[in-house]
Amino acid sequence: MRTPTQRQKPRTAQTATFPAATAGWISNQNLAVPPAGPQGAAVLENIFPTATGGVIRRGCQIYATLGAGDLPVTAMFTYNFGNNKKFFGSTETTVYDITTISSPINYILVTDEDDDIVTDTGDFIGEGSTDGLDVITGMTGGDWIDEQFATTGGNYLIIVNGNDPMHIYDGTSWYAITDQPVNRLNYDGGTVDFVVGEVLTGGTSGATATITKVVETTGTTGYLLIGTITSGPFMDNEAITGSIAGAAVADGVIDPLYGAITGTKPDGTPLHTSDFSYVWAYKNRLFFILKDSLDVYYLPVDQITGAAALFQMGAEFSLGGKLMLGATWSLDYGNGLNDNCIFVTDEGEIVVYTGINPASPADWQKVGRYQMGKPRGPKAFIRAGGDLIFSTSIGFVPLSQALQVDYSILSSNAVSYSIETVWNEAVSLRSIEPWDCILWDDKQMVIICLPTVNEQPASMFISNARTGAWAEFTNWSGTCLEIFNGRLFFGSQEGKIIEAWVTGLDEGRPYTATYVPLFTDFGIPGAQKVGGQGRLQTRGPYRIDPQLSVQEDYIVNLPAPPAASFVPVGSEWGTATWGESEWGSSQTPIWQGDWYSIGGIGYSLATGAQITSGSLVPLDAEIIGIDMSYDMADWGS
Repeated sequence: MRTPTQRQKPRTAQTATFPAATAGWISNQNLAVPPAGPQGAAVLENIFPTATGGVIRRGCQIYATLGAGDLPVTAMFTYNFGNNKKFFGSTETTVYDITTISSPINYILVTDEDDDIVTDTGDFIGEGSTDGLDVITGMTGGDWIDEQFATTGGNYLIIVNGNDPMHIYDGTSWYAITDQPVNRLNYDGGTVDFVVGEVLTGGTSGATATITKVVETTGTTGYLLIGTITSGPFMDNEAITGSIAGAAVADGVIDPLYGAITGTKPDGTPLHTSDFSYVWAYKNRLFFILKDSLDVYYLPVDQITGAAALFQMGAEFSLGGKLMLGATWSLDYGNGLNDNCIFVTDEGEIVVYTGINPASPADWQKVGRYQMGKPRGPKAFIRAGGDLIFSTSIGFVPLSQALQVDYSILSSNAVSYSIETVWNEAVSLRSIEPWDCILWDDKQMVIICLPTVNEQPASMFISNARTGAWAEFTNWSGTCLEIFNGRLFFGSQEGKIIEAWVTGLDEGRPYTATYVPLFTDFGIPGAQKVGGQGRLQTRGPYRIDPQLSVQEDYIVNLPAPPAASFVPVGSEWGTATWGESEWGSSQTPIWQGDWYSIGGIGYSLATGAQITSGSLVPLDAEIIGIDMSYDMADWGS
């Protein structure tokens, strides 16, 4: 008997959609079973995940160069009081005032007669300004920790680094605070320049003091900063001479500016402010960490100088190590937020105190001792409301969780849990230098600056502060972070201060944004699928030229980046204020979703999208999702 032949059904291409990765970059999920809920990404590079999609990041440009640009940027800090806003950058030897830069970076765009850019990158010229004013010189360590502190006498910026004397900024000038007071003596009739370090003597009074700073206003006038005065006060109009060379006439009497910080170290030797490695404020009182120790000093309430009292904490920490940082932290005990003073060691132990006076047991109580992972650096944490979140060896950990969860399971409660594997890899490969973290409120963005060491590529971990979704920004190699006037800056190994999230270039060079969704087997794990066509849905002010590819069976193997998308400059060019105007803000957003042939075969697939930004004007494109069509490779009867 003849067996009838079965007729095959015609093939019908299936279509799948990968929405934008609003869940962000995910590296800790089962590869074969993507998590339910919002779409996650196997790769989310140079794309910031938002609540509605993913925005291609903007580029960066050089804002200033510190000195000759031959030393790394070690710190940045700001002063903000009323309308007085100052921005400072530091190398290991010098602090510069970079508030106002007179020679901004320049770019040249080559355009055709229709104002379309006809080069992918433009031409980059200039190295930024080198005329930042050096306000502190002759330093030996640049890892400054800063704290802005208000007293009844003024509003001050305090910086310490564990190597050089503590300095304060009063809104106008910087002063070194040591174990001697700071006194000012004006002079005129100068005939020989004074020298820092020489002993000044009054010709009539016989008073003496060591000169700590010389400021000349003209060739014959100026003022001296001097320390402790012995043998009586200096007199107006008396001759003053230096032990080395200086000669002039006193113009007025002494103006006492600041007192000294005095104290004794645990070994009985005199305390110096160069021994302070960290500073913070708690309950209107300044606290300092004695470098390489478990000891803390604090000043009287509402004072920036005075007698520093010792608070020894060695017995409080079972793992030993040394204190790395301190901070004010708010905890709700059920009756509202209460400020606490926390002390954190490099071993990840935290001791929490509450109260107002460490010298009085009645006014200073220990809340408890807790453990988290080892902090990645003294500035590797952010404030989030009343809480503190630390970059540690086990993840980005909220302090509130360390108090509630046992250390053995704390990593699963970390904010960074979704990128646990790449976080652990970064800890393994990038821990020889400290990390830096900052919260950029204007963009609802958390930035974690990873040191570029051990031949690792330049990278920063980025999180949406509202949704908790993660991404990676590549090409940005930073040593430190700072926000000034709502703008994000990072320092570089080449002595440059670089502004982030501006233009469509990275220091004049193109960069590529990449999105690869988590893989899927489309509900049929045993069948191979063949990719057909794909499209990237975006919206933004300009058309883009994406490159789509199929990634197969959990292996990400992206092709070379595509050429940069061209951006028409049009009549807007040259009409905006550099560093302030939003490029593309007047353009009406357009939707784009062209189909491309993509190919590829595998049991599980993901469609990757790459977009290169290479124009001065940023793309500002938002990814909506990726669609792909596919067939069953082994479809049978």
